[in-house]
Amino acid sequence: MVVKVVLDEDQAVVECVLQALMSKREFTIQWRDLEDAEKWLQGWN
Repeated sequence: MVVKVVLDEDQAVVECVLQALMSKREFTIQWRDLEDAEKWLQGWN
């Protein structure tokens, strides 16, 4: 789940903070990496 979106001075999205639902661990990812199947897989795997 996305819990935070980091913006630059022009209000463009720079990165997203994701939180695991069960463990509550947080991960920071560059938003463009969400389009890269090598770095991010959508859904439950």
